[in-house]
Amino acid sequence: MIVLRSFSLVAATIGLAFALPVAAQTGSIVVTVRDSATGQPLSGATLMLANTPLSATTDVQGRFTFGGLVTGRYTLRSTAIGYASDSVVAVFVEDGTQRQVILALQPVPLRLQEVVVTASRAAERSEHAIASVAALPSEHIVQRNVTAIDEALIYVPGVTLNGENQLDIRGVAGLARGIGSRVLVLLDGHPILSGDGGEINFGTIPMLDLDRSEVVKGAYSALYGSNALGGVVNLLTTTIDSLPQTVLRAHADAYNHQQQYQWSDGRQGAVGLGLQHSRMVGSVGTRFALGYEGTNGFSENGESGRWLGRVKLSSRNDAAAPWDVFGVLVRERAGEAFVWRSAEEPYLVPPGVAGDYTVQHTVLTGASVTPLATASTLVRISPHFNVSSVDNHFSDNDDWHHAYKPGVVARLSRYAGERQVFTVGVDGSHTWVQSNFLGEPTILDLAAFLQNDVRFTKALKGSFGLRVDHHKANTGSPEWAFSPKAGVALQIAPRATIRASIGTGYRAPSAIEQFVSSRQFGFQVIPNPELRGEHAWSGELGTTVTLMDRVRVDAAVFGSSYRDLIGPGPAPAQPFVFQFQNVSRAHLAGFDIGVNAHLIPDRLEVQTGYMLLTTEDRDSGKPLPYRSRHNLTGTVAVLQGLAAVDVRYRSRVEEVLAFPLDPRSGVTVVDLRLGYKALNVLWQFKVSNLFNQFFVDVQERNPGAPRTIGITVVHGI
Repeated sequence: MIVLRSFSLVAATIGLAFALPVAAQTGSIVVTVRDSATGQPLSGATLMLANTPLSATTDVQGRFTFGGLVTGRYTLRSTAIGYASDSVVAVFVEDGTQRQVILALQPVPLRLQEVVVTASRAAERSEHAIASVAALPSEHIVQRNVTAIDEALIYVPGVTLNGENQLDIRGVAGLARGIGSRVLVLLDGHPILSGDGGEINFGTIPMLDLDRSEVVKGAYSALYGSNALGGVVNLLTTTIDSLPQTVLRAHADAYNHQQQYQWSDGRQGAVGLGLQHSRMVGSVGTRFALGYEGTNGFSENGESGRWLGRVKLSSRNDAAAPWDVFGVLVRERAGEAFVWRSAEEPYLVPPGVAGDYTVQHTVLTGASVTPLATASTLVRISPHFNVSSVDNHFSDNDDWHHAYKPGVVARLSRYAGERQVFTVGVDGSHTWVQSNFLGEPTILDLAAFLQNDVRFTKALKGSFGLRVDHHKANTGSPEWAFSPKAGVALQIAPRATIRASIGTGYRAPSAIEQFVSSRQFGFQVIPNPELRGEHAWSGELGTTVTLMDRVRVDAAVFGSSYRDLIGPGPAPAQPFVFQFQNVSRAHLAGFDIGVNAHLIPDRLEVQTGYMLLTTEDRDSGKPLPYRSRHNLTGTVAVLQGLAAVDVRYRSRVEEVLAFPLDPRSGVTVVDLRLGYKALNVLWQFKVSNLFNQFFVDVQERNPGAPRTIGITVVHGI
């Protein structure tokens, strides 16, 4: 078998890497990064040794040591949010020597996360990536005063949220409850979708130590495999520093309903509390966090209570063989409602389902071990083990399902001088499920991938890759998927690049889609073991331009074609019985643009994003459901982001499934936020849905949140 042979080849290659002789003496570079204006050290600055796999972030003293360097000349590059990047070329290192390098970065108005790792699995400047990639740095997430990361991701051009946990990139997903996510979500590079349904739960993602969120748009299965049909979101946490740090975040919110829709005499609101502490214990970095989020909901059955615990351990930043490991444990009890009672009572649920709720338990674990990291070779092994459990307490069923999914990714990258980087790797996971309506299915997923990055000239870079996936459930036929990709990025000016890429996407069917046997909404749903995976072709042509370190523009035209999309359909020869089937083909095309402008340094910043989206179901000729043709976001911020107005607009959803005769209109929501920071404490005040507009939140008969007024206190950020 091709995949099994690839596993053996990579294992042998990694074993050979371990056996490579290590020089008796090597050199090192000790880097110190400072603010050129004040001379103060810059912690969290990104350092890269050009044409090597080595990159790092500076500690609280602004320092990092690159060790184990063989004799040669190295180019050192550094960048930090709010500073112009800087480089030192031809740093000569000899065996047994230590070179001291000081970099003084100059402050600039534009504050962006310029170094990303998700697009190629290696550190690179975002404008040099062959695909559209956007990064949200932690300070932008904190300023937006959100309790879940999806509330900040919707300000990334091309990203929409179509209901709770329904993340969409460039229209690939729409609204598909019960269908696995068509966007792959990672935590520090590890997959965190549920094992049984392949679904997102943003409530399981810790917020206090997020360093940045990276969004790669378009089909990216060539590098990341299943679920990366429409893109990848990688949530990266901060490194553990040498000095102890404690972070506390508390908030309280109140819902303010429109008078005609007031449905309860009680007060509706939400509260949250999070506490995190980090310190070094000997040579091991430790971080512990505990948090609670609770609400009685702005609608009936909208209540929820969620406890989240997190631990992270890591080696020292400058360890010869760095490693880290994390664990997340979440317990959530949440009310469940699908439609409103009536147009006159939109915040009440139909009689008979009041009190329906679910209890969910989630365990996410992951580790990364880098046994070999030299100027020419990188070996990284990343195991993970996720557990998800859901128990329904509904008026019409008490269904339950528990899923267990261990997996591992191993890769070897070889740098052949300044011109070429070759990466080969394997990816495998095994899922088993226990459930009263799924049975006890097992699923084996194996894959092998390779990528070749080539620098043809100083200005022109190319990337070519291929991935082979093998999907096999314990019943049904096995499936193979081949996912190639190719792309180029051309630097046409010092801060201007153009890029073009084409690639394929693949999403294997989840256990729920293949094996569900239950009654949902009064209809019988039966298994379909022969269900096939979804496939896509996606291409784009884009550009990134930075003007005078004040304005940055990122734009792209894109197109995608999909086949074998999974959805509910009538079972053959069984009236009023349904199953998940490969029911449709689709085509999407559009344009997205993001502009970030610091018009007055530290005083006035404007961010805006727009996406034009056209869609077509190739079988019916109609637009795809739950997509909006025009999607616009905008932010006007002053005083370094402490005060801002946010606007979100999406045009009328062109097609729906359940209630097509219901009136529909566009949605505009305006938020106001204010902040004040003193003595290491950030005080924030936020009014969401400032004008208290009543709107339907994408899915028919699901009302959006009314005006919400909240106060947040953050200490230690």
